[in-house]
Amino acid sequence: MSTLTDLSPILIPLVALLIPIVGIIASTVLKVTRLHLLHETVRSLSASGQAIPPELLSEIVGKKS
Repeated sequence: MSTLTDLSPILIPLVALLIPIVGIIASTVLKVTRLHLLHETVRSLSASGQAIPPELLSEIVGKKS
């Protein structure tokens, strides 16, 4: 039990700093995955000769900026 008491002054700030970092990384991964799926959808629509909906293009262009 004394080991936990000795480590808590180090672990508590470390965990407090890691939580936002993990959140930022997760948000970025989700954003990249979503854009990748949109890109694949546009590629498959254009490969099959179908029209690409303007809403889909505005999603891709809007996420770029």
